Amino acid sequence: MSSASSDSEPETTGPVPRLGPCEVCAANEALYTCPKCEVKTCCLNCVRIHKMELKCDGIRDRTKFIRVKDFTDRDLLSDYRLLEECARFVYGVKRDEKKRFTRIDKDLPIHLFKLKMAARDRGIALQFLAQNFTRHSINTTRYNYKTNIISWRVEWIFPNAEPHVIKFVDEKCLETKRMSELLDKYLGLDAEPFEGSKALTYYKSVGFSGVKVLLRAEKVKGCAQKFFELDPSESLAENLSGKCIVEFPIVFVVLKDHAYNFDIITPDEEFEYEESKNTEKEPVIANNNQMNRRKRPLLTEKVAIEKQKQIEKEIKEDKKKKAKNLLFTTGYSSEESIELSGDEK
Repeated sequence: MSSASSDSEPETTGPVPRLGPCEVCAANEALYTCPKCEVKTCCLNCVRIHKMELKCDGIRDRTKFIRVKDFTDRDLLSDYRLLEECARFVYGVKRDEKKRFTRIDKDLPIHLFKLKMAARDRGIALQFLAQNFTRHSINTTRYNYKTNIISWRVEWIFPNAEPHVIKFVDEKCLETKRMSELLDKYLGLDAEPFEGSKALTYYKSVGFSGVKVLLRAEKVKGCAQKFFELDPSESLAENLSGKCIVEFPIVFVVLKDHAYNFDIITPDEEFEYEESKNTEKEPVIANNNQMNRRKRPLLTEKVAIEKQKQIEKEIKEDKKKKAKNLLFTTGYSSEESIELSGDEK
């Protein structure tokens, strides 16, 4: 009897694996669980394969959603430590002088605020960088509210100078002066010699007729390689009108023979959101506090106007698709009759 009973009893095996088979090779029992994607693996080779195929870094996601019924004390402790790390990070940023100022145009000083408003009146979108940026610290552009004149810091870059690219800086350029007047001390034949003037010998030989004055584009798609062409016969304010300037303008003076190396924005591209152009200039009366300048609409304003026109067009098309009320009218709804009467007037 004992032998029969022993034969009928099932054979006892080893303990059931806790993690189950390996999800990568399915040949061995799993020994490891990925902290991030929870894939079960058996060896280091399978771990590497799962990271490569699933693009997993193996770092546990500390912000992963956990249901309330699955939430444990261990998860609570993890969240508490995460909040402590965030608090330490914020405290460290506040103490670090280089990371304190991270917001642009927040709580501008009064002189920068007046400068920005004065530039906006001239149709220029002037933006400032954070205080820890070098470009902001070296900016000497100022606004004189008594004379209502902006003196710009301008960087002149001559890429075709010999033997290498050369840069000059003017700390204060009055916006009322023409571009040709500002460049005369660099390209004029009678200009006084200065340090680095020998590198501009070829520029002086071709004169103003042989060069193009380009402004580096800002806040434009692909602006790192795009430029606006400036008119040397116009003032600095007129050339900057309708443009976005970050801190101060950076002007490239290039030879016309080498202008093909620069992606120059044509007037059609600059005013691509404008349906019609006004070729006639409106006369502006100039006095001691105002200068004769031409305002150009900003690119952002053109986009907004075009978007508004598109919305109005869609509204009109939706109204036309509505069912007409033929009970009390002569074939037109009350809304359409009002619109038609308004159009006739």
